[in-house]
Amino acid sequence: MKKILLIIESSAFANAKARESHDLLLALAAVEHQVSALYRLAGVTQLLVTANSGAPIKDFTKSQKLFSLYDIGTIYVCADSLASYQLTADALNIMVEPVTPMEQQQLIAQFDEVILC
Repeated sequence: MKKILLIIESSAFANAKARESHDLLLALAAVEHQVSALYRLAGVTQLLVTANSGAPIKDFTKSQKLFSLYDIGTIYVCADSLASYQLTADALNIMVEPVTPMEQQQLIAQFDEVILC
């Protein structure tokens, strides 16, 4: 069983890439990998509670609450990205662990595979 970290950088509803990274996270967890995610840059917007008004793709963010059922590990979020969007961890859809850029480098080193989404 590999430890896999997905680094998610795509904004929530700009294109299908955000949905695909979400699906990949669930799929890897379903096949017995130890999976965690790091949301950074525009990817932090995927963690917001949204109304999805007029977005070109279906709102998939509600299913983030299923992460614990899939035994997805810790969900990390870049503290600098939160600050740049004037957000706090409390404003997000799910529980996250904020990490600084220095902590991100240490975190990445702990995983067997890192996938940039």
